Amino acid sequence: MSNIAERKIDEEMVRYFVWSVWNFFSTTSRVEPQVEAPYLLASFSHNDFTGVIGVSGSQQGSVYITMSRALLAELYQDHYAATLGAELGASDEAELEDLLTDLAGEIANTISGNVRNFLGENFLISTPVVFQNSGTSLSLPPDCPGIVLPIRWESHTCHLIVGLKHNELLNL
Repeated sequence: MSNIAERKIDEEMVRYFVWSVWNFFSTTSRVEPQVEAPYLLASFSHNDFTGVIGVSGSQQGSVYITMSRALLAELYQDHYAATLGAELGASDEAELEDLLTDLAGEIANTISGNVRNFLGENFLISTPVVFQNSGTSLSLPPDCPGIVLPIRWESHTCHLIVGLKHNELLNL
């Protein structure tokens, strides 16, 4: 088993994720989010929608962003619907559900992709997967510490969970 110093998530990487979250919400909505103090977590229960990005290459693990349906609906209605010309009413519930699922995946992909721009081509990210079951508990691997970044945007709270470790096999 490697020592804890080798397993920890680099502070600079956390800063990249904080910046990426701030940039996403600020650019998309023109409303700056408040990224609160990060904390360590081994497992968590996710909200209504959780976008997951697998990471390989120089780092191994996953990045999760978990958010409420209300946050996604507000973000979509206030900031995407007009651009896409797709205002949705109550009768379009199934279509709205699909759009919110896509938006959750796009948020996870955008945040991770922006971090990839800082960390380089050896920070490989997967396509997003979205879970929709707030009762499900997702766990990080035991040797992969997780950092939770609570985010407040408008009246909503969401959480970015970064569970990464350096890939010693690649020695990158």
